[in-house]
Amino acid sequence: MRIDGAAPLARPQAKPTSTASSEAAFRDVLSNALRRVNDMQIQSDVAYQQLISGEMEFHDAMIIAEQANLALQLTIAIRSKLIEAYQEIMRMQV
Repeated sequence: MRIDGAAPLARPQAKPTSTASSEAAFRDVLSNALRRVNDMQIQSDVAYQQLISGEMEFHDAMIIAEQANLALQLTIAIRSKLIEAYQEIMRMQV
């Protein structure tokens, strides 16, 4: 079997990125993630208030609360890893 006309794979073109744009992108990603975690915490507080007032079922409020708790735990774990990485970089000898 012979395949004619198959073109060789093209190399992906590297996009030149500036440091400022990558810093802004990282900052935006980080701030959006933190904003979402904060929103989940606020939704959890609202769910507790609705649970107390009888507007929400217990299991629905617990699901919202647990999602917010898991998001916060993940955020704390990521923060810890970032701090560890920073400290490791600072310990490197040049």
